[in-house]
Amino acid sequence: MSRVQPRTYEVDEANAVLPDVRRLVQTVVDTGNQLPDLEDQLHIAQYRRSRGGSDQEAEERGQALREAEVELAGALTALEALGIQLKDMRVGLVDFLSYREGELVELCWKLGEERVAFWHRIGEGFAGRKPL
Repeated sequence: MSRVQPRTYEVDEANAVLPDVRRLVQTVVDTGNQLPDLEDQLHIAQYRRSRGGSDQEAEERGQALREAEVELAGALTALEALGIQLKDMRVGLVDFLSYREGELVELCWKLGEERVAFWHRIGEGFAGRKPL
Protein backbone atom coordinates (compact mmCIF):
# COMPACT_ATOMS: atom_id res chain seq x y z
CA MET A 1 0.00 0.00 0.00
CA SER A 2 1.48 3.36 -0.96
CA ARG A 3 1.50 6.31 1.38
CA VAL A 4 0.11 9.60 0.20
CA GLN A 5 2.68 12.36 0.31
CA PRO A 6 1.56 15.24 2.50
CA ARG A 7 0.68 18.46 0.70
CA THR A 8 3.50 20.99 0.64
CA TYR A 9 3.22 24.68 -0.16
CA GLU A 10 5.47 27.34 -1.61
CA VAL A 11 5.06 30.66 0.21
CA ASP A 12 3.06 32.17 -2.67
CA GLU A 13 0.75 29.11 -2.73
CA ALA A 14 0.14 29.41 1.01
CA ASN A 15 -0.69 33.09 0.66
CA ALA A 16 -2.98 32.32 -2.31
CA VAL A 17 -5.17 29.98 -0.21
CA LEU A 18 -5.01 32.25 2.83
CA PRO A 19 -8.46 33.84 2.28
CA ASP A 20 -10.08 30.38 2.54
CA VAL A 21 -7.78 29.36 5.40
CA ARG A 22 -8.56 32.59 7.27
CA ARG A 23 -12.31 31.96 6.96
CA LEU A 24 -11.98 28.33 8.09
CA VAL A 25 -9.66 29.15 10.99
CA GLN A 26 -11.98 31.97 12.12
CA THR A 27 -14.82 29.44 12.17
CA VAL A 28 -12.70 27.01 14.19
CA VAL A 29 -11.73 29.68 16.75
CA ASP A 30 -15.22 31.16 17.08
CA THR A 31 -17.05 27.85 17.22
CA GLY A 32 -14.46 26.22 19.45
CA ASN A 33 -14.78 29.09 21.90
CA GLN A 34 -18.58 28.77 21.90
CA LEU A 35 -18.70 25.05 22.64
CA PRO A 36 -18.14 25.24 26.42
CA ASP A 37 -20.97 27.78 26.78
CA LEU A 38 -23.28 25.73 24.58
CA GLU A 39 -22.50 22.61 26.63
CA ASP A 40 -23.21 24.51 29.87
CA GLN A 41 -26.49 25.82 28.47
CA LEU A 42 -27.51 22.29 27.50
CA HIS A 43 -26.69 20.92 30.97
CA ILE A 44 -28.68 23.70 32.62
CA ALA A 45 -31.66 23.05 30.32
CA GLN A 46 -31.44 19.30 31.02
CA TYR A 47 -31.37 19.98 34.75
CA ARG A 48 -34.41 22.26 34.46
CA ARG A 49 -36.20 19.58 32.42
CA SER A 50 -35.47 17.01 35.14
CA ARG A 51 -37.15 19.39 37.60
CA GLY A 52 -40.31 19.69 35.51
CA GLY A 53 -39.07 22.31 33.06
CA SER A 54 -39.63 22.48 29.33
CA ASP A 55 -38.46 19.77 26.98
CA GLN A 56 -38.30 22.41 24.26
CA GLU A 57 -35.47 24.38 25.90
CA ALA A 58 -33.33 21.25 26.27
CA GLU A 59 -34.06 20.27 22.67
CA GLU A 60 -33.16 23.72 21.37
CA ARG A 61 -29.92 23.82 23.39
CA GLY A 62 -29.01 20.32 22.21
CA GLN A 63 -29.68 21.30 18.60
CA ALA A 64 -27.52 24.44 18.93
CA LEU A 65 -24.66 22.35 20.33
CA ARG A 66 -24.96 19.75 17.55
CA GLU A 67 -24.98 22.47 14.88
CA ALA A 68 -21.84 24.06 16.35
CA GLU A 69 -20.10 20.68 16.47
CA VAL A 70 -20.99 20.02 12.82
CA GLU A 71 -19.74 23.48 11.81
CA LEU A 72 -16.47 22.93 13.68
CA ALA A 73 -16.00 19.46 12.18
CA GLY A 74 -16.64 20.84 8.69
CA ALA A 75 -14.01 23.55 9.08
CA LEU A 76 -11.48 21.08 10.50
CA THR A 77 -12.13 18.65 7.64
CA ALA A 78 -11.70 21.44 5.08
CA LEU A 79 -8.36 22.46 6.60
CA GLU A 80 -7.22 18.85 6.60
CA ALA A 81 -8.25 18.49 2.94
CA LEU A 82 -6.02 21.47 2.14
CA GLY A 83 -3.14 19.76 3.94
CA ILE A 84 -2.99 22.46 6.60
CA GLN A 85 -2.16 21.51 10.17
CA LEU A 86 -4.12 23.22 12.95
CA LYS A 87 -1.70 23.75 15.84
CA ASP A 88 -3.81 25.82 18.28
CA MET A 89 -7.55 26.21 17.82
CA ARG A 90 -7.84 28.80 20.60
CA VAL A 91 -5.76 31.40 18.73
CA GLY A 92 -5.98 30.09 15.17
CA LEU A 93 -2.42 28.91 14.64
CA VAL A 94 -1.75 26.78 11.57
CA ASP A 95 1.24 25.36 9.72
CA PHE A 96 1.72 24.64 6.02
CA LEU A 97 4.36 22.05 5.18
CA SER A 98 7.01 23.46 2.87
CA TYR A 99 10.58 22.98 1.73
CA ARG A 100 13.30 25.47 2.53
CA GLU A 101 16.72 24.82 1.04
CA GLY A 102 15.76 21.16 0.60
CA GLU A 103 14.61 20.71 4.23
CA LEU A 104 10.99 19.95 5.11
CA VAL A 105 9.83 22.85 7.33
CA GLU A 106 6.57 24.47 8.35
CA LEU A 107 5.30 27.83 7.21
CA CYS A 108 3.60 29.33 10.24
CA TRP A 109 0.53 31.59 10.20
CA LYS A 110 -1.70 32.89 12.98
CA LEU A 111 -5.17 34.37 12.69
CA GLY A 112 -4.87 38.14 12.46
CA GLU A 113 -1.64 38.11 10.47
CA GLU A 114 -1.89 39.66 7.02
CA ARG A 115 0.09 36.98 5.22
CA VAL A 116 2.24 33.90 5.71
CA ALA A 117 5.52 35.50 6.72
CA PHE A 118 7.17 33.05 9.15
CA TRP A 119 8.61 29.55 9.14
CA HIS A 120 10.13 27.10 11.59
CA ARG A 121 11.74 23.69 11.52
CA ILE A 122 9.58 20.65 12.19
CA GLY A 123 9.09 20.34 15.94
CA GLU A 124 10.27 23.85 16.82
CA GLY A 125 6.76 25.24 16.94
CA PHE A 126 5.66 28.82 17.42
CA ALA A 127 8.62 29.65 19.69
CA GLY A 128 10.98 28.82 16.81
CA ARG A 129 9.32 31.13 14.28
CA LYS A 130 11.64 33.01 12.00
CA PRO A 131 10.75 35.61 9.36
CA LEU A 132 10.85 34.39 5.77
